Amino acid sequence: MSRLTHAAATMHTLSLAAMEEASRFGVRDTDIDHLLLALTIDSETGGQTLRGMGVSLEAARAAVAAQHASQLGLVGIATDPDSPGRIVFHETSGYEWTDRAITVLKDASSGERRGDSAAVLRALVDEPSGLIDQILRRLDADPDTLRTRLDEVQRLRLIPPAPAGHQNLSGSRSVFVPAPIEDVWALLSAPARIPEWDQGIAAVDADDETSGSWEAETATTLPDGKPMQVKDEFRRQRVHLAQREEPTSIQWLFTHPDAARSNPRSVAFALEHAAGGMQLRVTLTWLTPPSRGGRRIVRVLMKPLFRFVLFIQLTQLESGITRVFR
Repeated sequence: MSRLTHAAATMHTLSLAAMEEASRFGVRDTDIDHLLLALTIDSETGGQTLRGMGVSLEAARAAVAAQHASQLGLVGIATDPDSPGRIVFHETSGYEWTDRAITVLKDASSGERRGDSAAVLRALVDEPSGLIDQILRRLDADPDTLRTRLDEVQRLRLIPPAPAGHQNLSGSRSVFVPAPIEDVWALLSAPARIPEWDQGIAAVDADDETSGSWEAETATTLPDGKPMQVKDEFRRQRVHLAQREEPTSIQWLFTHPDAARSNPRSVAFALEHAAGGMQLRVTLTWLTPPSRGGRRIVRVLMKPLFRFVLFIQLTQLESGITRVFR
């Protein structure tokens, strides 16, 4: 993955998580404190460094709320400590970065900085308003110590996984989930709970969870309630349990029995323990037939688009999973 591509992927992932956090407060302006919250669940070096200093999502949320309450208290405004609600970003729209947050993101990709999560965190710690400095001190995370650790790890590089096969369209990403591995396994291994993390599935008829294959309904509305056009042959799906090894790995296969020429979709998860939660590897694969003649040429030309679509689909799966535990 090139530096530019890696930076773009990082910005997209952090933007999604930060705007989800902003939505809990009922605001559309996504600020630097929301960016800090997003970094606490980052799977790369930025998030790892924060969690290594004892900064968890829940602790950071409490520190942000306390800092806001303190600032408002100085002007005589009392706040409700229970005011933040659930994440509604996927049901709403109109979110934008504040100017100072945009400056931080730009600084993370300037000069020798690579635009990865460690660079974003480094730029965030240096942000001149002092807000992040104060929040970190509430978390007993010394900003200077954090700077030193980030300088030590900035040489780390992420290596993208090898594709699952020459013909299949496959992508894989790692995500940190702020929950015990047992809770994440309970979510990902239950067919009836698939709609909680896959917004393309409306319901799974899983009365018998031992059958290994279940009927499912394709979602026909977006999370915000707007209708989606779904062809009749794609309204019904079949969910197959392809592989299961409790509690470390599971693979689901989705097919459209009424669409003979449709491509099956495989979603595989690899779970492992991590400090403050667990690390989850998500692999999405579209099983495609061998290309011949002109189709092979078209596939080569369309490869960048396919990779982008896979990336978006993977981030949607990641967001759906982490949202359950946030």
